[in-house]
Amino acid sequence: MQNIKKGDLPLLSGGINSKLPSASALLEIRETKFAGKEAVATKDIYPGDCLVVEEPLAACLLPEFYGTHCQHCFSRLRAPIGCPECSTVAFCGRKCRDVAISTYHKYECKILALLIGSGMSILSMVAYRMITQEGLNRCLKIYDLIENKTIKEETKSNDTTNIETESKLSKSAKRRLRKKKLKDSSLNRNEENIDSSENKSKRSTNDQNTIDVRAYELTNHNTKRSPADFLERSLMAAFLLKCLQRVHFFEDTSRDDEIPNATEIIVGSLLLKNLQLLQFNAHEFFETRVNANHRFRGSKPIYLGVAIYPTVARFNHDCYPAVTRYFVGRNIVIRATRTLKPGDVVAENYGPIFTKRNLEERQKTLSGRYWFKCTCKACKEDWPLFENMSNDLAKLRCPTEGCTRLHRRQEITDKTIKCIGCQKKINLVERLNSLLECEVLYVQGLDKMEEEKPEKAIELLVTAIKKFHEIAVPPHRDTHLAEIALGACMSDSGNTWRVA
Repeated sequence: MQNIKKGDLPLLSGGINSKLPSASALLEIRETKFAGKEAVATKDIYPGDCLVVEEPLAACLLPEFYGTHCQHCFSRLRAPIGCPECSTVAFCGRKCRDVAISTYHKYECKILALLIGSGMSILSMVAYRMITQEGLNRCLKIYDLIENKTIKEETKSNDTTNIETESKLSKSAKRRLRKKKLKDSSLNRNEENIDSSENKSKRSTNDQNTIDVRAYELTNHNTKRSPADFLERSLMAAFLLKCLQRVHFFEDTSRDDEIPNATEIIVGSLLLKNLQLLQFNAHEFFETRVNANHRFRGSKPIYLGVAIYPTVARFNHDCYPAVTRYFVGRNIVIRATRTLKPGDVVAENYGPIFTKRNLEERQKTLSGRYWFKCTCKACKEDWPLFENMSNDLAKLRCPTEGCTRLHRRQEITDKTIKCIGCQKKINLVERLNSLLECEVLYVQGLDKMEEEKPEKAIELLVTAIKKFHEIAVPPHRDTHLAEIALGACMSDSGNTWRVA
């Protein structure tokens, strides 16, 4: 277990993922038929493991915190520095101010009052900043990369269809088709060689490496949108485009009585894409407000704004999450709160958690906000709320290796029994004693929290939670309480503010 000091970024457990630099090598992103792309464990993951440390692709502070937090890094203001052109925002120092003014703030400075006064959501503000922080030239390159990828995917799909069609052709027709393909391929190679020689000096070989288009690969549910939804977001995109025209974002701005030119339409389409993808993939970032009298008792998260983290956005929802998240500066940190085996989905929680909200409420929220029906274990088995839960609901795993049979705690005696799953004689007393030991460790860990010793609490809670998942399966009241406590202890090393 890492010993993480206050404000430090933890190291990724298991090393850095070669394909996902912000993520641990303990996980990967897989494409699934029903859940889309999701994070999956490739090796054993244990409580406390750090799985992601990621900077936001774009982030915006809520207006009510403009006077207390840095506009760029979101840290608490101590000796603030203002913008030389407006009095709306403040920065923690020259470095943050200079970065902001040289990128996005110069396109927001003069119209911030309009943007805030319009009543538009913070998501719309992030959609706008995804454009302003990149600048016009990079936005055009982003659009080209998106379009080229779309064309390649469509071509691949068409090729698959053509292969199926070709299998039904006669032999002579197949020969003619092969000759045509060879001729077309030769012409394409010649055109590519000519294009390469003419434009080699004009291109930057690092463009695709420096321009991040991961956000545009995220789910946006375009095919499920109603005409009214599409119209509403199109109108917001048009409003934001008009704002960009007013602040001279474009080299050549069309007049109000003219149709937007080609460049403006490209940026407008990116704004619309941003508004659609942020609906399902944005994260609220927060700081933990700590009570003046105690480090943990009475503490609560205060949401400061919204950001887009492309790697974390790949994590699907579970009403019984496997991870917790907190923030260090602008970075989001994802750490495991329970054990996962290779192949298990590494899921976070989108808001409705089973300990606080019943099945009907969770399903209603998720279908209304994220447009899907949750089929996690807590939903399938309709786990009880925390207030109605007991430790007796836990089931013990059969000690026979490979057997998946579970045994209710109430059924366990000091006698040897025959497992229905593996057909072998087993004795579960040792496992029951281990479960009781876990419950004792949970109490000790919570006592250390009460003593405001998070490092020691983490050590005890991790040991107990890891042991529990080896011998039993939830729901189990004390285990869920311990996992929540573990998340609180780990987030103590992130952004916190102690009320005086």
